[in-house]
Amino acid sequence: MLDNGLRGIAIFAYETGRLKRLARDGFENAIVANPESVSEHSHRVGILAYIIAILEGAPNPERAATLGVFHDVPECRLGDNNAVTRNYVKTADPQKVIRDQTERLPGSVAESIRALVDEHESCKGPDATLEARCSHDADKLDCLLQAREYESAGNRNMQVFIDTMLNSLLTPTGKELGQAALEVDPATWWLEFSARIGSPGLS
Repeated sequence: MLDNGLRGIAIFAYETGRLKRLARDGFENAIVANPESVSEHSHRVGILAYIIAILEGAPNPERAATLGVFHDVPECRLGDNNAVTRNYVKTADPQKVIRDQTERLPGSVAESIRALVDEHESCKGPDATLEARCSHDADKLDCLLQAREYESAGNRNMQVFIDTMLNSLLTPTGKELGQAALEVDPATWWLEFSARIGSPGLS
């Protein structure tokens, strides 16, 4: 028989797996076929949060990345409620949800995960950590990047996402990255690489 702590971790791991199957709801409204999942979103948020935190001089970039990875875990139970839904339905506080989600975890693990969600949710407050602000901007930047990718693939309904995300950025680095994302074609990394295929020195 598994000890209670390990059983709780397994239950929590299965629950977080729902994020791999949970579509980003706002993109569905914009007629994106097979939109990204919340889990796919959180992956790039973690990467961006780490990079932004380094450029902003945050003392703990690794924590910023971890905030990005965990920030949407409450959506396992809340769903990915977009602006249309929130106009009519008041959803539960993510900080309350994460407390319920982690109640079976070993105490130290539960406390750590709750603190991550609490910190991310405080990102706009006067006492927000720089890591939380970087995680916030990474969240918005990933949405902007994803909208640009869908736009590049032919979806014409992305401008509202792009404008909203640009106006939501908090840090100087986040704002500059937002502008860079507008200037760079989403396929640039591949187009530049493919143009060099067959060139001397390409390994």
